[in-house]
Amino acid sequence: MIELKNVGVTFEDEKQTVKAVQDVTLSVDEGDIFGIVGYSGAGKSTLVRTINFLQRPTSGQVVVDGQDLSALPPKSLRTARKKIGMIFQHFNLMRARTVAGNVAYPLKHSGLTKKETDQKIDELLELVGLADKKNTYPSQLSGGQKQRVAIARALANDPEVLLCDEATSALDPKTTSSILKLLKKLNRKLSLTIVIITHEMQVVKEICNKVAVMDDGKVVEKGDLVSLFTEPKEALTHEFIDTATHIDKALEKIRQHPTLLDLTEEDVVASITYVGESTSTPLIASLYAKFGVTTNILYGNVEILQQTPVGNLIVVLSGEKGQRDKAVAFLESNHVKVNLLENQETVIPLNRRKIG
Repeated sequence: MIELKNVGVTFEDEKQTVKAVQDVTLSVDEGDIFGIVGYSGAGKSTLVRTINFLQRPTSGQVVVDGQDLSALPPKSLRTARKKIGMIFQHFNLMRARTVAGNVAYPLKHSGLTKKETDQKIDELLELVGLADKKNTYPSQLSGGQKQRVAIARALANDPEVLLCDEATSALDPKTTSSILKLLKKLNRKLSLTIVIITHEMQVVKEICNKVAVMDDGKVVEKGDLVSLFTEPKEALTHEFIDTATHIDKALEKIRQHPTLLDLTEEDVVASITYVGESTSTPLIASLYAKFGVTTNILYGNVEILQQTPVGNLIVVLSGEKGQRDKAVAFLESNHVKVNLLENQETVIPLNRRKIG
């Protein structure tokens, strides 16, 4: 559906040259909800604008639905763009137009009759849950309602792709959740391919099936959601994931309560990740019987990522070192990732053991 091939974007002026996007290659399949995550300045918004050629790449190719956008004449490019909708962080609604007027705006040159346009507007507002707001003005709407209007407007020309540039960043958590549920519904109901740009891994966790992590204009890691969450390779990816799984907050609380980490030479702190069937197996409980290793659970949660259960624990493993090593090997042999943490002062990753 979408192929980015060695895409680069460079901005130049008299004083400096900025490489906003550097040699990015990505593939988004039809029906994907693809997340591109990174901190401010990573280049993700510039990258997503190359997909509809709002930003023309300095180098590389952008192919959407088999068409190389750089090779299209202006008229054909305008036609291709109609099949790529886009929504933004601050909604970009026209204040002087009603909700219906905002949704109708992209249909000005569609060739539809007034009756057909009105019917189209009614269908779109029903789809996004705003059927009763047709004659309301944006100033009378909540943030979530404004974003729903923006989504309806983006769907007016029946796009095959929807680009979301920090579309939930201005919304509170509850409203964010409702917008993400709406996007998931649209993905299923309309067979809509969605690309989401965000700095919040929580958003990616909730909705995406594939993820790319950007830093300094480059994609540093990419893959399916479950693999990225359970086997991240880059430090930046670990950082985002720890935030989304609340591991970072849990570690901070543990640091603030040193009595939880009153360790002896026979103790070690570890974070443990279960994936799939291993989340329902009482492996931790069996460590004492098998190896004489006791487990004190300091933090734990289980989440469902793309229908796959993933569990996270922070524990203190207590026992003779040789037995602890056997316990860790046992967990790894059961497809559990064990990450030993250095000490109670810093609780920083010491060495990361991959899933066996």
